[in-house]
Amino acid sequence: MHEMRVIYNPTARRGRFIAQFDRLAAAAQLRGFTLSLFRLSGEKKDMGKMLAGMQDNSVLITCGGDGTLQLVANALVAADLNLPVGILPYGTSNDFADSLGLTTNLNRLLQYIDSGNLSPVDLGLAGDKVFVNVFSAGQIIKASHEVERVHKDMLGMLAYYLYSVGQLPKMAPFPLTLRGDIEESFSCHLLLIVNSTNAGGFKNLAPTADLGDGKLNCIAVRDCSFPELAGIFFKVLRGEHENHPSLLCAKVSDLVIEGPADVATDIDGERGENFPVTIRVLPRRLLVYGAKIS
Repeated sequence: MHEMRVIYNPTARRGRFIAQFDRLAAAAQLRGFTLSLFRLSGEKKDMGKMLAGMQDNSVLITCGGDGTLQLVANALVAADLNLPVGILPYGTSNDFADSLGLTTNLNRLLQYIDSGNLSPVDLGLAGDKVFVNVFSAGQIIKASHEVERVHKDMLGMLAYYLYSVGQLPKMAPFPLTLRGDIEESFSCHLLLIVNSTNAGGFKNLAPTADLGDGKLNCIAVRDCSFPELAGIFFKVLRGEHENHPSLLCAKVSDLVIEGPADVATDIDGERGENFPVTIRVLPRRLLVYGAKIS
């Protein structure tokens, strides 16, 4: 029998998805799978253990947010495996899953598995770490790290928005140098390297993003006044930001980012490495059930 392994984050949505496990067990048995569970502990050893013993005919299911999927993607790349992945997006924002048209509807996921509805999607690489959706840098990134877990669980992305608005006056720019597909140096408030259309709960942050084109979307907020910065923030909420003169927007596949080592960075909602960072694309590296791409 081939294996269906569920990799889950026990803290995501306060564990609401755990009620799905019995339905998953019944569905797995009906389809000739053996069901196994891997509970993420938040420790580095997870990556080396979560795929242990899996065969080429195995199926992965992730229960959590972008951070959970990012751990699975890193494990797959590190082990040079190309197993199909089903996503049950139970995280705070689920930007990546949302951009692919995926939901927590278990019946729909099972239909995708039954029909073999698979699409390969791009991944990003920041240094030696894979990201599924976004690499970001700037003082405002500290906001996502400082929002309390209880507020994230209760308010979701609203917690980030409220905290971020309060942090805007404190958001100091930093010197940034881009080399590779972009050759430019400037003072920057916020840098985003986005794989999908959505990031940070913002819909259509990168409206031209295509998860199968082998490109990432670079969005940088140049140094500007506080009123202009606040205006950009609210334009992003409305999806009206693309042509703003204080924004740099470009498609990239190879980029070296240089800046101060103390600037906060983030990879899919978790703390990232300090600058300098090299960004690359892993084209069509992740097989996702039911993914709707351009």
